[in-house]
Amino acid sequence: MPADKEVTITDAFVWLTNAIPENDHEKALLFMDCFAKIYLLIPKPESKRHDWPAIAEKVIGDLHFNKGCWTQTDGFAYLNAYVGDYKTPAEIMVQLAVKLPLLEYLQWNESQHPVYEELDSGIAAFYDDRVKTIVRWHPSLEDDLDKSEEHKREMVMDSWYLHHPLMNLGRLAQKSSPSEKRLFLKSVDFAIKVAHHFDYDWPVFYKMTTLEVLKKETSPGEGGEKDVPGSYAHVMWIAWQLTKEKRYLNEAIRAVKNLHGLGFDIFYQANNTAFAAGTLMELYKETNDNQFLRLSYCCLASIFRNVQLWDCNYGHGKYFPGFFSVFPLNDASYTAAYEEFEVYTALVHYLQEAKDIDLPFSLQVLLPEFIRYAVGRLAYYYPAMLKKDMLSDEVKNGEIKKDLWVPLEDVYPGWDKSGQVGQEVYGSGIPFGIVSRQYFKFKDHGFILYIDYPIANLRIGKKSATFRILGHASLTCTLKLSGQKQMLEKIRLFQKEKSVYNKLAPQQPKSYTVPCGRLAKITW
Repeated sequence: MPADKEVTITDAFVWLTNAIPENDHEKALLFMDCFAKIYLLIPKPESKRHDWPAIAEKVIGDLHFNKGCWTQTDGFAYLNAYVGDYKTPAEIMVQLAVKLPLLEYLQWNESQHPVYEELDSGIAAFYDDRVKTIVRWHPSLEDDLDKSEEHKREMVMDSWYLHHPLMNLGRLAQKSSPSEKRLFLKSVDFAIKVAHHFDYDWPVFYKMTTLEVLKKETSPGEGGEKDVPGSYAHVMWIAWQLTKEKRYLNEAIRAVKNLHGLGFDIFYQANNTAFAAGTLMELYKETNDNQFLRLSYCCLASIFRNVQLWDCNYGHGKYFPGFFSVFPLNDASYTAAYEEFEVYTALVHYLQEAKDIDLPFSLQVLLPEFIRYAVGRLAYYYPAMLKKDMLSDEVKNGEIKKDLWVPLEDVYPGWDKSGQVGQEVYGSGIPFGIVSRQYFKFKDHGFILYIDYPIANLRIGKKSATFRILGHASLTCTLKLSGQKQMLEKIRLFQKEKSVYNKLAPQQPKSYTVPCGRLAKITW
């Protein structure tokens, strides 16, 4: 550093308050309130824009034709967890993590694809009669487990992992998939048996056949995976919705009671904590019991405590837009594609469920803004979008193919190279999930509405459509129209202010920057 020249070592925003929270709920709200107020003050980078439907087609094409993504077992094709990783047996989570968003995309696109047919054909083989549930590893390949890690052993279950595939299986069942419904309902009783055995306080690892605890705590004195009661409750909530059997609803309510008193320690894994928040919101709406709403705020505060609210401008990190990214674990030094994607989908769901609830100011700011930056950031997990010299030369699982549209698992700030864990096939559903949530088809009128913010109450008429843009009125979002030229020339955009719809002018052809928190109307 040169002499006699002032150098800034650290530059921080600090919010002072005389409020003294008395419980976890008040701590969560105070933290998020201060966080949101500071968020509005700090400089923020522009959110990136991408042609997600085009990316979706690249991804589905690469999944279809690249052999490094697939393996064969008992005559069925299964996705590898990582590109070129043929040593690790097929996993149930990998198949469902891609199958669910792919179904959402195909329904949005009103189309079919052979990749979905391949994924659909082999799922039932993961059901194991010995334990009467779906299992992590393909039963025919247990002998291939190399025991290199704690979970790569026969019948060893990581507590969160039992519930995650059941979540996705249940969501597929909710989308009118009879085979998934049968498999889901055949499997949930084992989850209930495990929950009762551990009294809704799950360890890290246990033996599925005996329920022997193999690893009780994440680290000494820290307890097990503390957000698992929320994951389990989510599974029970889906079972309740599918069957209306009261026992499932009762199970969900009993489980989430174990989240009381954890405060910010609810967070074990970001995506599971986000799903827990959505389930708690749904339980609140079902029961009108405020304890569930308050617990949902605790889950969200735990997530926002683990975000990177800065953009790395040095080393390899300057090529990745890391602003408002979320870390997958409390102690993670990297951000992870699939976990970020699932936090995004979970928070979209949370806002949809909460659309008629007067959310705290902080959540009106933070939830939609996280969604906006996630939509801009997630494309950069694909190595084709990154500088070659920031990709790791050594890969733990499989290999990295830079031009293959399959995301990296791990991206680091600074000088650490990314993709050290591998190129994760199970993260390939990212564009499918984004397209089905941010692009709205007006198929009878020949155009598509894209918006990088969450919306609610979309109503489409013969000559117009109305919807509410969520979020805080002090912020703006981007709205873009695409489609047939003749139709686009007719379209006009209006926003309601003080009971009057005012016409908006585009900043670019059919691209608008619009205020949030208001009703909008499109006419044609």
